[in-house]
Amino acid sequence: MSQRDTVADKSWIRKADELEALFQLTDGLYRAETTTDVFDATFDAIERALGCSRASILLFDHQGVMRFVASRGLSEGYRCAVDGHSPWKPGDRDAVPIFVSDIELADEPQALKDIITDEGIRALAFIPLTIDGIVIGKFMAYREIAHVFTADEAVLCLTIARQLGFSIERQRSEEAHQRAEEGLRRTNERLRAILDSASEYAIITLDAAGCIASWNSGAERLLGYRDSEVLGLSGGIFFSPEDRVSNVPQQEMLIAGERGRAANERWHYRKDGSRFWGSGVMLPVEESGPDRYLKIFRDRTEERKAEKRQKLLVGELNHRVKNTLATVSSLAEQTLKSSDTPEAFAQAFNTRLLVLAKAHDLLTREAWQAVNLSDIAQTVLAAWVEDGRVSLRGAPIRINPKQALALSMAFNELLTNAIKHGSLSNGNGRVALSWQCQDVCSILWEERGGPPAAVPGRQGFGLRVLNRGLAHELGYPVELRFEPEGLTCTMSLDFTSKPPLGAH
Repeated sequence: MSQRDTVADKSWIRKADELEALFQLTDGLYRAETTTDVFDATFDAIERALGCSRASILLFDHQGVMRFVASRGLSEGYRCAVDGHSPWKPGDRDAVPIFVSDIELADEPQALKDIITDEGIRALAFIPLTIDGIVIGKFMAYREIAHVFTADEAVLCLTIARQLGFSIERQRSEEAHQRAEEGLRRTNERLRAILDSASEYAIITLDAAGCIASWNSGAERLLGYRDSEVLGLSGGIFFSPEDRVSNVPQQEMLIAGERGRAANERWHYRKDGSRFWGSGVMLPVEESGPDRYLKIFRDRTEERKAEKRQKLLVGELNHRVKNTLATVSSLAEQTLKSSDTPEAFAQAFNTRLLVLAKAHDLLTREAWQAVNLSDIAQTVLAAWVEDGRVSLRGAPIRINPKQALALSMAFNELLTNAIKHGSLSNGNGRVALSWQCQDVCSILWEERGGPPAAVPGRQGFGLRVLNRGLAHELGYPVELRFEPEGLTCTMSLDFTSKPPLGAH
């Protein structure tokens, strides 16, 4: 291999490292939740792209003094000694980077040069940070030996400074918004615990005409094209036909050129025709050559589906809360009508609320899916079942949440009536609750051994629950028979399914 080829290979490797460093910086800044995250991402990019393991970021404070806000590889003594030193003043425009290849040859006071050399620094880069063209601070990169910064390194410094400036501006805007909206929660969703590996991202560069100049392995994996198939083709190849007709790829480049970045959140298409939700960003690359724009994105289809599912779940939750509030309101109104005293109202209302709460607990454990009829009965009648006064018999069947809530209230009213007036009002009576299911499930409540059942003189809350509420919820009439042997209640419903064998 010729020396020229070796140089070319090294240049290509350096280019890849620079692109990777810019990608990691962009992704880190995009996901940054705090200023510490922003600074850490910037230092990582400076070390990766420029080979400088020592760096610092300084910003003007409210008094217009340039202060250290973050550093890497610098001593506390050095930071204190040079704090406030700056070649620019607040409000300066059109600031250009300053590169010092050897501090010992610089035209600076000897005391300052001694401080710098004592820290083990020989070469320095002063890179202005700006917002809307106005200097707000600087970042500095340091080398331990004398070094002449190249034109390519200068371009990288400006690119990093631009992205850092945008992030600082964004952070300040967010902080101002948060101060104006005191009491609102801070957003905490942008930072992921672990960044995805680079292979999960498509990293593509485009030339000034929007044609593909480079195509990494992540793009090949995500989109299905080999680089030999797409180099030189329009960067809109993986956009939807509708987006191409609307010139969305060109608009994205225009926004990136004007604003320094353009978000990419839309459907893209693979070589095989399948589509996915692409999420990422496009950035301008300020250098000569074909690589004028850097585009980075990944597949977030599953996350998008999860967001939609979450919205559906929130809607369902709102619906259930409204229904529950309506049920509680009805309980209060009907209980008040049938209560003679405030004490009686409180006792009856609290009991019914407790039954409703227990039914909700059971449904919550089942994720508001179908539940076993026997579990609903056991939840309401547990104490009397354990005492042997109430028996349960029936095949395992599952009923839907609406039926479960209705039956829990019905069982409670039947139990309350049995304790006050029926078979559980003495020491000998019994209740048998059973069900048989064919096309329709028939549920039978039988009281025996108590006083004769008599038709009540007025229709209280319990009868209204059974005769109207329960019949409406189950879709079948409820039959009540007041007989000398005791009360018999027959309820019918359509059941969801039989559970698998072994289910309880």
